[in-house]
Amino acid sequence: MIQIQESPNLPVAGKYSLDDVKSFFYLMNAKPDTSIQLLKGRKKVTLAEIRDLNERIQRKLENHDLIGQIASINLIFEKGKIQDYATWAEFERETWNTINNKTDAISLVWDISIKLPKYQNPQRHTLKVRVGQAVSPKDMMELVFNSDNMSELMEKTADGIVKVDFIDQIIAGELIDKVVTWYDGLKKMPDDIGFQKILERYQQILVGSIRNFTPVILLTIYNYYFVGFCKWASLTTNITFANIQLFLISFITIFFVGSMIGRLFSNWVDKKIDQYKGLNQFEITKGDENAMHESITNNNSITRKIMTKAGLTVVGTAVAFAVRHLLEIWIK
Repeated sequence: MIQIQESPNLPVAGKYSLDDVKSFFYLMNAKPDTSIQLLKGRKKVTLAEIRDLNERIQRKLENHDLIGQIASINLIFEKGKIQDYATWAEFERETWNTINNKTDAISLVWDISIKLPKYQNPQRHTLKVRVGQAVSPKDMMELVFNSDNMSELMEKTADGIVKVDFIDQIIAGELIDKVVTWYDGLKKMPDDIGFQKILERYQQILVGSIRNFTPVILLTIYNYYFVGFCKWASLTTNITFANIQLFLISFITIFFVGSMIGRLFSNWVDKKIDQYKGLNQFEITKGDENAMHESITNNNSITRKIMTKAGLTVVGTAVAFAVRHLLEIWIK
């Protein structure tokens, strides 16, 4: 038989309600309830916007009997580097123009203790906000194959998420509403425009067309010259086994050369389109500013290279037909 000995420091049966007992166990780090809201759409996040979010949270907490709180910030930079700030004061003291890393994601946590009328003990609520993708595309594929939890996959792939571990559902709803309202008010990241948008949207169609139609174009040019300068091609009385062999060898050679050129060119275009960089949604560090400039410069350079090669291909095809026409005039 298990005996329970009363202690002056622990709740005594009969003196506390079920809610008091529940809050006591939550206070002792039992698992609280959780409410989650996904944040959709990539938004521009600046240092001023982060401060604005904290101010909104603080104004909301002023309406309650706040016992204490700790706000911590976690920045995930490129190449897996992570910077933690245990308090908001440390975050504010940072000199952001000296950090040359690009921000991939930011996570903010408010650990809050609130005294509510119906509970004797203070209640702990934890507000967590993440903006930016939590995992890289490579890690995402591993997560898809190794996880059966759909909610976890949705959280990891979301553009942002707000999560509240709570005892009082009303406070949780208020905090989530504040974060959602803040996020909805942020500027949307601009979509890719112009030629880049077309290339990215129809990448597979474009790559497949280049691979399949390059040999067709070369065979068309070959046929144009063959009909123009090989007289026996139009004579039904000059069809010999040797001529048929010569034609087939020429046809097959040009087809395979065209296939090889088409494959090389299409692979080059495919890789170039994959090298397009998305614009960084954060404007916090010096690295974020540099990343924005580098992305624009890189994307413009890729677009120029693709358009230049496409233009040279068109001009080269036109010149081939023009030369044949000029040769025909010159011979006559």
